[in-house]
Amino acid sequence: TGKEVIPIKYDDVWFFSEGLAAVSLNNKWGFIDKTGKEVTPIKYDDAESPSEGLAKVKLNDKYGFIDKTGKEVIPIKYDYAEGFSEEGLAQVKLNNKWFYINQKGECVKDCNNAPADHPIAK
Repeated sequence: TGKEVIPIKYDDVWFFSEGLAAVSLNNKWGFIDKTGKEVTPIKYDDAESPSEGLAKVKLNDKYGFIDKTGKEVIPIKYDYAEGFSEEGLAQVKLNNKWFYINQKGECVKDCNNAPADHPIAK
């Protein structure tokens, strides 16, 4: 219909996934919903569209995950992180060691690589 749905103010807009799209403005990223409303502040250094309910974000060279309301559910502390797979796991790197976490941020695989104080799934 030619109706503007998302304001033409963003430098970049990713595809919608699970009702949200990552958007960039002045080299910072955040998320909008399908009405164009900003769900999170445009503050992240990088962001990916949600996968399995969580979106990977980068802030100050660290990675973590937020939910679809913008709440940080897995701390932004990892040196690197992959997005969540359909199995509900994400591979993360912390202190030069790789391991897998679940959607609660608990280590579930290769936990011998996780720091001693990192939460482990029971």
